[in-house]
Amino acid sequence: MPLFLSTESESDNYEDEEEPAERPQEDYTGKTIYQRTFYRLSPDSQVQLPNAITIEERLRFLPDTSRPGYILPVGPRTLILREGSEEDDITDEIFRMDLLAPSRSGDNPSGAHNGPRSVDTEIASVLYLASNPNWIQGDVLELSCAGTAGSSGVVGLLSCVASRLASMTADELESYKQRAAPLAKEDDPLNPAQKSDFESVFPQRMRHLTLSDESTETLQSISELIHNHFKSLSGNPPVSVRQLEWSRPRGPGRRRYEREYRTILGSDLDLTFPTAKELTKIVANSLLPSNEFAVASIKEGAQTSPSFGGMGMDIAPSPTPEQGNKNKEVDPNIPATFVHVCPDYRDETRYLRQFLEKGYRMTVRTNFFNMERLQFYFQTLPQDAPESDLDDLEQLEVQEDSSRDYQSLTAIHHPDYAGEGSGEYFFPLETGAYEGGLSSLETEEGGRLY
Repeated sequence: MPLFLSTESESDNYEDEEEPAERPQEDYTGKTIYQRTFYRLSPDSQVQLPNAITIEERLRFLPDTSRPGYILPVGPRTLILREGSEEDDITDEIFRMDLLAPSRSGDNPSGAHNGPRSVDTEIASVLYLASNPNWIQGDVLELSCAGTAGSSGVVGLLSCVASRLASMTADELESYKQRAAPLAKEDDPLNPAQKSDFESVFPQRMRHLTLSDESTETLQSISELIHNHFKSLSGNPPVSVRQLEWSRPRGPGRRRYEREYRTILGSDLDLTFPTAKELTKIVANSLLPSNEFAVASIKEGAQTSPSFGGMGMDIAPSPTPEQGNKNKEVDPNIPATFVHVCPDYRDETRYLRQFLEKGYRMTVRTNFFNMERLQFYFQTLPQDAPESDLDDLEQLEVQEDSSRDYQSLTAIHHPDYAGEGSGEYFFPLETGAYEGGLSSLETEEGGRLY
């Protein structure tokens, strides 16, 4: 879809935006146009590891030769992980991922990206999880990872990679960057981690990442993304995809809870009633107990999800937790946790919280954080110039400085819950003690729901 060149900015619910300055339009004939936007969490965000990671979103455009004054999106949306910093400077690149084109038909026949602000919530989720890296350990599950604008699986994958990189010591990070240095000289912008192994880009305490969705088409797209970005790494990929249908009720005897996970991730999931009720069922039944003595009696990863190698990708199957990764030790002081991130205006989170607390006796906490967004004016290069030449251009000029508030919800099981759905007290939603309708929920003083 052609985009009209304009200096106007779109608010899109962002706060504290500065008016963009007028500036003369450049002649873009024969040039590739780059739109670069940087994201980071604000200093007052309550996280384990402040200034953990900065993310650059890079978009590319070409002038529309048939329509003067218009530009055409071209190529993928690229997310670049950069070192975190308290200063307003551009830090070193440490990892990048090209998102798959969202469509190759209809409104987007070229299969190119669809413009800025399309994946802001996914970026916020990655930044938040990278800033709380202790959560990413053991067996990790991402629910409904079909993102927007070709971002399927990005939250789970980039959150794990970003958590690993953010947790590195200065010496470890320097060694990692030195191994990646030869690729910086290539004309084609490749992933700096390609000559490393999986141990260097996934958290040391993470055993396996399962990316799940209800759509087989989405899972195939995620498989391609994994193949494109990790095919050159040595070792077995600790990642698999799994079709998991949870949003609709199922009849008696049809279980969906073959495994229990130490961390379950969700980004901007459908929280409307009654979908939120089904979400709490899958979370409560798939999350390990918070009590480590109870966890010790459960065989983690009792059934392994099928690997993406089973979906037509020519990749070796992922290892099961009993093969190599089982020996990875986790931090017992970090309980098994469900983490959900969404924009702060999502009032439906109250349904999720009520069902988790009242229907499954879980301990739920909410937190708010702010993501800063710095968008720069276009930069241009001749169409035959390597993209690495962007580093040699003059200093970036700010077009728009804005921010947005997000909310996180975390939940852990009652400390006396023993796992595997046991104990009538802890699952009143499924025993009939709690009917599951909003009318049966207890209210706060004054009649207000949570």
